[in-house]
Amino acid sequence: MSFVFLVMICSSFSFAEESYVFESYSIFVDVGSDLVTYDYDIVLIFEEGERTYDFIFAPDAKDVHVLLNDLPVECDSSFEVGRTIVSCDMSLALPGKNYVSASYSSTYSLFDLDDMKMFKDSFDLGGTAIDFKLSIKLPFGYILPARSDYFVTPAPDTIYSDGRRHIVAWNLENVYFFDVSIITEPSFEEGDISFVSLLVYVLFGFSVVYFVRYYLINRKKLEVKQLVYSHLLESEVVVVDALRANMGVLKQKELQDITSFSKAKLSRVIFNLESRGIVKKKPFGNSNKIFLVDSDKVKN
Repeated sequence: MSFVFLVMICSSFSFAEESYVFESYSIFVDVGSDLVTYDYDIVLIFEEGERTYDFIFAPDAKDVHVLLNDLPVECDSSFEVGRTIVSCDMSLALPGKNYVSASYSSTYSLFDLDDMKMFKDSFDLGGTAIDFKLSIKLPFGYILPARSDYFVTPAPDTIYSDGRRHIVAWNLENVYFFDVSIITEPSFEEGDISFVSLLVYVLFGFSVVYFVRYYLINRKKLEVKQLVYSHLLESEVVVVDALRANMGVLKQKELQDITSFSKAKLSRVIFNLESRGIVKKKPFGNSNKIFLVDSDKVKN
């Protein structure tokens, strides 16, 4: 297998020309088979009198959206070699803490390396982020090679799954620049299809045995679970099941990544569950941790 590691990188997103202070700076990157989607949640400290701000995106940025305190702002885009400059009107910004979110899609940071895929990008924040978080969801059907310490740089803080895809995450402090590279491989080779088919048949056989055993021997447990969930809405079941699959506790941002709910929808679901004693919410930094209450308490 031959591939070239030297790739020209531009900063995916930064505040140009100035140096700002970010109370928190979170980036979620969804790497698809041929497209990468970026989502940003930023708490930015604005100085008095600032009115226009320039953001720097990848040179092929598409579907650009920028919000200030949950309100859309007008932006003009211009294209230069190796970058897209998005100049936004921030005249409604308040002195002090403001909430900025941005999103766009790009193909610039995604590379095919024979049967592998590489995501490689740099993030120049244009200032200092007191709390910096980056989460990258790997393409569907791809995994990290065995030597993840070699194929992921820098070393991630956590690697977890949403049930279908792996997510690599970093959580750092006082960051102004971050360079990342991830190489992934298919979860199986085309030549292994016979082995995969055999594995599917074996798993199917075990599933049939488990099904019979579950409903004939442990039917009462199923009835208890139905009692527990009978009063939950579909969206509430999704949240409870996500917590169950992760030992009963998740950060709210991780829960949003797994459920794909919007911030507002997830907040409503958590509020409803918490008001009925099904989950507990505890502050964790500038976010929250969500805890699942014991199943017996849920039933009662």
